Amino acid sequence: MAIVPPTGGAAMLGLRQLTDDQKKNVRHWGMEFVVVVISVLLALWLQQWGERRQERANMQAAEDAIHDELRAALSSLIWREAVSQCHIDRAKLLQSKLVSGGSNWPGLNENALALQMKGIMLSSVTPSVYQRPVEPLTNAAWTSALATGALAPMDRERFGKLVGLYSQIDLMRSARDREDVAAAALSPLGNPLTLTPEIRARMLEAIYQVDRSRFTFGLVNSRDFASEMRALGWDDAKEMDRIIVQEAKEAEAEGYKWRPCVTPARNPFKPA
Repeated sequence: MAIVPPTGGAAMLGLRQLTDDQKKNVRHWGMEFVVVVISVLLALWLQQWGERRQERANMQAAEDAIHDELRAALSSLIWREAVSQCHIDRAKLLQSKLVSGGSNWPGLNENALALQMKGIMLSSVTPSVYQRPVEPLTNAAWTSALATGALAPMDRERFGKLVGLYSQIDLMRSARDREDVAAAALSPLGNPLTLTPEIRARMLEAIYQVDRSRFTFGLVNSRDFASEMRALGWDDAKEMDRIIVQEAKEAEAEGYKWRPCVTPARNPFKPA
């Protein structure tokens, strides 16, 4: 015959039949069990809390690096806007001379952006035919944050705004790379040479490419870029003022005298 274990009232009856020492042991081991369970749950909670805190710290560090990277890109964009007219003028000058001139190219010994540097007239040396600003336009902080998953806890809307800003940086990077190739192709025009039909065609194609790159840069507006940064909580009006003043001081220390086509840098965080 099977033995049925006591249940319900029978179990309570069995417990009441325990001796006082046995009841004390039951209470003791019951408390031990509760303490162990609470300790495990507390340890798990503390571990999860620590992990969340580390994730937030990692995300904040990644955001700080991204903020610096975006500010540097905006600084490059501001300078691009300041020299845009110079690039328009230079492309028009090169094109008109190539189209209307004969086969003897005299050389173009004039910097596109500056008239003077360190007290030396730039026409006395061989400058770049199509001078451009130095633009890092890096995305290292963004790439690192994506690779490490540091932005995983970020709100999706905020993440989307960052994606949009870096899409604009990628657009500028591709335009800059294309422009570098075209500007290098134009460099022979800094010296006298004989323009064969092939050379003339190659130079006109390079002019088209630099002008196309300039137009692409114009698609990214510094005020819109700054507005997106402000929407992310980064109002860098004071910092951009500092950068603009610092760059002006450095240019003055280098003895730069800009062409009239270079307009003053404008802080896009401030009203026009």
